Amino acid sequence: MRVRSKQQITTTFGGRGGAHPSLIQLRRLALLALALGTCLADAKSPAAGFNGLVSIADGDPFTIVRGDTLLSGSKGVTLLAGDIVETGPGAFLAIESQGGNLVGIGPSTGVYFLPRGDVTALLVLKGWVKVDVRSEAMRVAGRRLGIQGHQAVIVLFADEQSDAVFDEQGSARLLLRDDTATRLDKETGANQFFHRGDRTGLDSRLRPSAEFVERMPIAFRDPLPGNAPTSLTKVAPQLVRAVTYSDIQTWLTIPRDWRGGFIERFRARLKDPAFFAAMDAHLALHPEWTTILHPPPPPEPDRRDRSQSSSQPTPPAPEQGSEPR
Repeated sequence: MRVRSKQQITTTFGGRGGAHPSLIQLRRLALLALALGTCLADAKSPAAGFNGLVSIADGDPFTIVRGDTLLSGSKGVTLLAGDIVETGPGAFLAIESQGGNLVGIGPSTGVYFLPRGDVTALLVLKGWVKVDVRSEAMRVAGRRLGIQGHQAVIVLFADEQSDAVFDEQGSARLLLRDDTATRLDKETGANQFFHRGDRTGLDSRLRPSAEFVERMPIAFRDPLPGNAPTSLTKVAPQLVRAVTYSDIQTWLTIPRDWRGGFIERFRARLKDPAFFAAMDAHLALHPEWTTILHPPPPPEPDRRDRSQSSSQPTPPAPEQGSEPR
C-alpha cells in the first residue's frame, strides 16, 4: 500500500505515467470557472470609451483638454474618452468612431466625452451636437435633458436656460436629469421633439419647433459624412500649455456624477499658485475641493500618551568634568 501511494504521488505531479483522472477533472473545472469568471467580469466592466477620428474640421482650430493639458486640435486628430472639446463660432467637426458611429459638433459648442459608463456618453454643456448611431448605443445628454439611441439619428442643443432634443430618425429613449442622476424615460419616435427649461417642464411635440430648425447649423440639415478617406493623414494635437482655472471653470461645476475623477485629474495643477488661488476663491462652486486645498490638521496625540511621556524619569545629568558615556 505504501509503495502504491508513492507511485501515485510521483505520476500525479509530473513523473512517468498518466495523471490521475480526478485531478484532470478538477483542473478542467478550475479552468472553466476561471474562464466563466473572466466573462462575467468583462460583461460587468465599463465600456472602453470613445475613440474617434476627426475627418472634417471647418473653422478655427478647436481646443482639447486632455488630462490637465490644453491642446489645439485639427483635422486628422483622434479624440478619446475623457477629452473636453470646445469649438469656436462658425466651426463644424465631423468625427467617425472606431465602431462606426458618427458625431457632428457645431459652432460655439462644449462637449465632454465621459470616460466611464456602460454606454458611450457625450455630455453637451453648450451648443449643438448631432449623432448618427450606427453600431453600439450612444448617449447624448445636457444638464436637463438627453437621449440614448441605437440605430438612430439624434440632435441636441443646450444653452444656459434649456435643452432641446430632436429624434430625427429611428427610435431612442429620452433621458431626464434630476439633481443626482440621469434616468431613462419614455421611448421616442422619428421626428419627435422635446424641450426642457430650468423653470419649465418637459415640452413634447410631433415635430421640431420653427426656432429650433432656424437656429440649427446648416451642416446638421444634411446626413453626417461617414467613411473617412483612407488618405486622411492622422495628426497629433498640438500642445498649448497646462490648463488654467479659466479653461476648466465651467466644467468643474457640471453635475457631481459627471465630474467624478476631476480631483485626481487636476490636482497636480494646485502646485501653480495662480491656479490654487483661483480654486480657493471659487470653492463654493466646487466644495469637494475644500479638504484638498485646506487639509484638516493632524489629530492631537492622546492625553494618556502625553501623560505617560511626561511621567518618564529624566536621565541624570553627567557629572562635571566627565564625558557622557
